[in-house]
Formats: sequence, C-alpha cells, structure tokens
Amino acid sequence: MELNPLTGVEDFFIKTVVFVMLVALCTAILQGFLNKRAIAKKKKKRDRKEYLNAMNYRRDGVVGDVKEEIEDKRIDKLKESYDNKDKNYSEKLMMDGGAYIAKAKMMSASEQGVYKILEKAYGDKYYIFCQVRVVDIVQPNITKYQTWTREYKSLFWQISQWHFDYVMCDKNDFSIFCALELDDASHERPERFRRDRILNAVCKDAGVVLKRMRLNHESKRVEVIS
Repeated sequence: MELNPLTGVEDFFIKTVVFVMLVALCTAILQGFLNKRAIAKKKKKRDRKEYLNAMNYRRDGVVGDVKEEIEDKRIDKLKESYDNKDKNYSEKLMMDGGAYIAKAKMMSASEQGVYKILEKAYGDKYYIFCQVRVVDIVQPNITKYQTWTREYKSLFWQISQWHFDYVMCDKNDFSIFCALELDDASHERPERFRRDRILNAVCKDAGVVLKRMRLNHESKRVEVIS
C-alpha cells in the first residue's frame, strides 16, 4: 500500500487556512466593536462641542440669522440631553407625564370593613397598620447568611414584594402582636395558594404569629380560620 507523500502537507495547509480565517473573524469582530466605541465617542464629543458653542452664542448674544426662540429651544434640547444621560428608563417615561396614577382608595371595601371591626375590638390596646411589607416584619437571618450571599438574596426576594393585610402592634412599645391576612376569593387561585403556603412557612420559621381571617358578610363579623 503506497502512502501519499502530500497527505501531511494537505492537513497542515487546511489547518493553516482555518486558523487564518478564525484570526480574521476575531479581528473583524474586535474592529467592529472598537469602531462602534469610536463613533459613539466622536458623537459625544461633537454634541458637547455643539452644546458649548450654543451656550457661548447665548452668552455673547450672537445668534446670527437664527431666531432667538429657535436658538433657545436648541439650547434647552441640548442641555436636556446632558441632564438626562444618567436617568433610567422609568425616569424617562415620567418625563413624558402620565406614567403613574394615584389610587382612589388605599383599601378595598372588604378591607375597610375588617379594619373598622379590628379597630373597634382591639384599638384600645393595639395600633393597627394596614398593607405592611412582609420584609418590614420579617427579614433573612443575617447571623446565618451574609447579605451578599445567594442564600440571603433568595430569602429576601422571596418575600420582598408581599404585604400583610394588617399588623397589630402593642401601643406601649410597638412590639408586634400578630400579622393578619384577609382571605377573600382571590386566595383560591393557584398562585395565591402557593404564596399563602410560603408565607405561612416564613412566619412559622421567624416566630411571627399569623392569623388568617374571612369576613362574614351576613353577620358582619370577622371569622378566624387559621
């Protein structure tokens, strides 16, 4: 069986071509990135120069043939672009106006009814707060988990968006007596069922008394269900 003396040369040539192509591709990607940064830098420098020129025109009263009101708008627009460069997306949305609207009431009709019942029954001894963040009552154990660890962040974010419907505190020292949840029809949904299960476990682990209630609309009474 005869061996082809060019076999090794062919392999070397193919590998060399592939290597050269990879180097060229990486170089092109790097060059594109550098060009993009250079263009952005030039644009920023050009905008800055234009802004300074406009401010100099304004200071010296030199506006040439451009009407003063047009020049003012141009200056204001340039200034706004520099003032807004550090604003996040929500801040930019707010600049257009109408990004937020105020709620008409803090609590629903059922929550208001329960609050009045609780205030009448326990208001002489306890302060009753509504819509209290869970993380204002319960927090991850920092003696066990440092704030920068994955465990701490996981425990914190698990409850960071949740609220207790009511929290009762002793009027003498504001110590927490218990947290209260009003279980209406929304708590029958699968996602709320999961949330309630986790919140029950959180309070049990932290040693916070959590009472779940239901409003009996016929008798106008609050029934403790757990």
